[in-house]
Amino acid sequence: MDILQMLTGMSPWWWVILAFAFGSIEMATMTFFLIWPGLAALCMAGILALAPNMSGTMQIALFAIISVILTFAGRYLLNKYGDGAGDGGETLNKRSAYLIGRSAKVLEFDGGTGVVEVEGMRWRAQWVADQISTPGQSVRITQAEPLLLYVEVPA
Repeated sequence: MDILQMLTGMSPWWWVILAFAFGSIEMATMTFFLIWPGLAALCMAGILALAPNMSGTMQIALFAIISVILTFAGRYLLNKYGDGAGDGGETLNKRSAYLIGRSAKVLEFDGGTGVVEVEGMRWRAQWVADQISTPGQSVRITQAEPLLLYVEVPA
């Protein structure tokens, strides 16, 4: 109980330091769990700044309550809205897969294969059907591999 009495009259900056410690550990471990107690520690710093004579027992109790509330609220929101990966997760770090459905400009064409330009980048291309293209023509990307795009002349 001696440590709880030591917290009485403590500066709010100690809660800020604890929040940064939780944040540092969170960045090192990437568990997405310690972010909530870290935010609770920041809340406690604000509360303690408004009520500087709060007892140590009350500080710990409030910190625990706020941590639990933020953890459950954060997990609920994470499950409801996701972690930001969304539908783009399958195209992350796969630039060629991101290009499917876009249009490209033909730079070179040689009987079913050639080179197209998409957003200023040159890509090797293969036509999916027996179609003839001319340089400058617009084609649509239907499939993608890391170094090869499959294209077709739009109807």
